[in-house]
Amino acid sequence: MRRALVAILLALTIFAAVYGFAATLSAGATPLGAGNAAVATCQTAGTATGAYTIAYDSALGGYAVSGITVHNLAAGCATKTVAVTLTGAANAVISTVTGVVPAGGGSLALSPATAVAAANVTGLSVAISG
Repeated sequence: MRRALVAILLALTIFAAVYGFAATLSAGATPLGAGNAAVATCQTAGTATGAYTIAYDSALGGYAVSGITVHNLAAGCATKTVAVTLTGAANAVISTVTGVVPAGGGSLALSPATAVAAANVTGLSVAISG
């Protein structure tokens, strides 16, 4: 009986400590915290999509991604950062290219900083932030 009472008191003490630590987290701008909030999107209509083109790269000895174009960017996203991520097998990140949404939205042309073998690319994702 005494062991059970000690175990219960220990469990309550641990629970109180964890609960107390969790209560000190905040969702403010500067400190690290936890919380949730609604986030408005600038892309109110349609979906921004991306496509890439390929060209032969003699240094690579094969075809490489030569350019990436992001289409259907909303005017409300102007001056926000666009990140296009090229992924390969098992969704591993191969390369990420960034740019800024032009005034008025529309399309944005980007170029990878380093050669990316086209044969390794299995996916492309677009994210807008800022």
